[in-house]
Amino acid sequence: MSNHHTASSSPAKESESSLDQIYESLLNYKGPRYEDFPAIDLYMDQVVELLNSYLAPLYFTQKPPHITPSMINNYVKSSIVSPPHKKRYKAYHLAFLYVVMVLKQCFTLQEIASLITIYTEIESGERRARDFNRFVETLEQMLHSVMQNGDTAIEVFENPNWQQILMVDVLRAAACRLYGAYVITRYNKNQKDGQIENK
Repeated sequence: MSNHHTASSSPAKESESSLDQIYESLLNYKGPRYEDFPAIDLYMDQVVELLNSYLAPLYFTQKPPHITPSMINNYVKSSIVSPPHKKRYKAYHLAFLYVVMVLKQCFTLQEIASLITIYTEIESGERRARDFNRFVETLEQMLHSVMQNGDTAIEVFENPNWQQILMVDVLRAAACRLYGAYVITRYNKNQKDGQIENK
C-alpha cells in the first residue's frame, strides 16, 4: 500500500492514512507496565488523563474520552475496583481500571468482576505487579500476531494452569475483537470511498 500523499490529499487518501495509523497503532501497541504508573497517588482527573492516553489506540472506533470519572465511580460502587483512599488512586487502582477497560469491549462488568477475582485471590504487591505485566504483555503479543497474521495462534505459557489458560483465552477474544473492528472499519471506509482493498 502506498504511503505517498500529495499536499492536497483527497478525502480517500486521508481516510487511507487514518486507517494506516490505526493499523500501525494496533500492530505496535505498547501498554503500560505496573512500574510505569506513578509512585504517588493521583486524583481522579489525573487518573482519567493517564488511562485515556494508554487506551486511545484500543478505542479507535469511539471518540475520547474513553474512561470518565462517572465510569470510575460506577466501577467503585459496583465493587469491581476498590475505593480510592481520600479521593486518591494508587497504582493498583490504575491497573484494575486498565484491565476493566481492555475487557469491557468483550465482556460484561459482572464477568469482568469474576475474572478479576480469579486473579486477585492472593493479595501481594509483587504478585499484583507481575500478573498485571503478564496481562499487558499477553495482550500485546495477541494484538501484534492478529494484526500481522490474522490469527492469535501463539504460545504464551509453558504448561499453563487453568487461570493462565483463561487469561490467554480472554485476551485472545479481546485481540480478535479489535482486529474485527479494524477490518470492519476499513471495509466500511473503503466502500464509502469506492475502493476495494484487503489488508
